[in-house]
Amino acid sequence: YLDFRPPPAGPDGVIRGPAGDGVVSGVARADVARVAANVLVAADEHAGATYELTGREALSLTEAARIISEVTGRETTYRPETVEEAYGSRASYGAPDWQVDAWVSTYTAIDAGELALVTDTVDQLTGRRPTTLRELLAPLAL
Repeated sequence: YLDFRPPPAGPDGVIRGPAGDGVVSGVARADVARVAANVLVAADEHAGATYELTGREALSLTEAARIISEVTGRETTYRPETVEEAYGSRASYGAPDWQVDAWVSTYTAIDAGELALVTDTVDQLTGRRPTTLRELLAPLAL
């Protein structure tokens, strides 16, 4: 999701992960909720349909860090990790192995280009453009 929890940067303002220079077209949870509500209201029209929900822009983590810095005033950067570093740095979180695998595999999917697709599905199903990272962070602006 675009509105990731916990925030992607550590206390030092660094986003770490093995995403390389890949991009991700994250979608805001509120946009997903609007799509779900519209589909449920007209369930017969959507029976059997599958939708690829994305944001309206694909960003690298370097670009995302820049936007976070600009909007929040908190210096944020991206530092690529190896897969081994990613597993090692997350081992101390106390999360189950499956959760650590999920976290790390999200970054490797970004690196592999698996999350780069940008669709207009949210707009088509809701009549509203998907929220951008900058728009999502606007309430945090200084």
